[in-house]
Amino acid sequence: MTTALQPLDAASSGAHVQCALVAVSTRSTRETAEAVLNAAGLTPLHVDNEYDAIKALQNKDSVLGIVDAEMLSAASPDQLRRLRQEPSVSGLPIILLSGDSDLDIDAMVELGITQFSGGPVRYADLASRVALVLAGSRATRRRKVAAARLRADSRAISAALRATNDPEQMLDLVVRGLGETFDACHVRIETFPDGRVPEMGASWSKKPGSPGIPHLPLHTAQELSSSLWEREKVRRIEDHRNLDELAGPDLPGAAEAGLRTSVFAPLAHGDQVLGYIWIAGTTRARHWSRTELSLIKHLSGNLAHGLVQGHLITAQREVLARLRELDKAKTDFVATVNHELRTPLTSITGYLELIMDGSGGDLPPQVGEMLEIVGRNATRLNQLISDLLTISRSDAHASGLDVEELDLAHLLASVSAALAPAAAANDITLKMGPVTSPLLADGDLTQMEQVFTNLVSNAVKFTQPGGTVELLGEAVATDTGPQIRIQVVDNGIGIPEADIPKLFQRFYRASNATAAAIPGTGLGLAIVQDIVFQHGGELNLDSAVGRGTTVTVRLPARH
Repeated sequence: MTTALQPLDAASSGAHVQCALVAVSTRSTRETAEAVLNAAGLTPLHVDNEYDAIKALQNKDSVLGIVDAEMLSAASPDQLRRLRQEPSVSGLPIILLSGDSDLDIDAMVELGITQFSGGPVRYADLASRVALVLAGSRATRRRKVAAARLRADSRAISAALRATNDPEQMLDLVVRGLGETFDACHVRIETFPDGRVPEMGASWSKKPGSPGIPHLPLHTAQELSSSLWEREKVRRIEDHRNLDELAGPDLPGAAEAGLRTSVFAPLAHGDQVLGYIWIAGTTRARHWSRTELSLIKHLSGNLAHGLVQGHLITAQREVLARLRELDKAKTDFVATVNHELRTPLTSITGYLELIMDGSGGDLPPQVGEMLEIVGRNATRLNQLISDLLTISRSDAHASGLDVEELDLAHLLASVSAALAPAAAANDITLKMGPVTSPLLADGDLTQMEQVFTNLVSNAVKFTQPGGTVELLGEAVATDTGPQIRIQVVDNGIGIPEADIPKLFQRFYRASNATAAAIPGTGLGLAIVQDIVFQHGGELNLDSAVGRGTTVTVRLPARH
């Protein structure tokens, strides 16, 4: 089909007009088509080639086409198929003026041509066909506009659902959104008792204070919803007053509530029904389109998913808030116990020192030995209180790092000097092995001193008389950057292999240490691990019974 575009003056004006494509071969037919289209409020666009027809349709708001058999036969089948595949042409209704020509009806239908006018072209006949096509076209457009509006409103409801995790707010959003989107009189949503969602309900009415949709008994609602969900259906009733056998039984309570039309959709997630959505009108019967039912099912699925996720998130937040409360209570308790225990303990150790110094007079040897035992246990109790307070502060993140430049070589020498008397008293050699100096790192001096004091004192405590404890330190290069590696090596009693994975658990003590009645709280290594991790470091332990233990601390080197 070939054309020369010949728009009338109205078509070339600046006003928005609807046009009709006209491809006819005779002057009289063209004039009749013009008269009919002008009377219908359309501007004719006369064309006689394929290119200009496509151009006209792309640039104008065309609503139908009129083609005669002669123009149609002048075009090749390939041209016709190509033309009908154009997006601007594919949905355009066509009226074919066949005259006396014999037509291949199947071929015409394949091309999308379903309106025919045979014999001579008469004004009245063509006018009626144009009116019929326009009525259908306008109805189709109205449906498309309505469907587009419904989809946009449904997307807005879904977006609002995603913006909240509050189940009650979700139900309020959906009942109002469904009511306004589908121009309903009433909407009700109910959820069933289920661990995944809270049992709740919400309703909306166009006129506040009206009776609304009846509340269904739980068993009835569950049975109806489950039946629909198994069949992947929603229950639609276009007119409660005119139910036929195909429509099935009425919804319970609908007649008593004065409902005229309804849609009942199950609310489900996975294979379990969680509740239902009931949308109803009271003023008139109504045809529910496939688009409307599809969108209601889609929103039902979104709501079910949102309720499950929202309930889970809400429950998690409640648990987290409760855990924080318990953690704060634990921290407050430990701080209180620390204060209440240390006050009398300080008094006990103070008077004990005075007695042992002879301030109260000379002591018999046996009494002196007993007081030494009391003193050792008082020291153990004081250490336990300190460890508990350190752990509590670490959990609460109350002990922030006071970071400064540290020379770990100097720190190791200081720790070694402080613990040397205790090592010598037990006939243990405490020595500094090869230690590169300086070993610079960024860290909290007090906390790092506690790390190495704990590790060295543990090594001394678990090494038998005549044994050795050695401190090693060097800078090493790794794939993640330069590090400082410090090792505390002893040839003491070692640790059973089965106990090693549990050593960093709080209050856990190796079985051989417990059997040998070596004093300790089981908190030292847990504290060391927490501090090393806070400094971005690593902690490793290698040990064997009878061979000794090597603890390795790796810390990022200072750049």
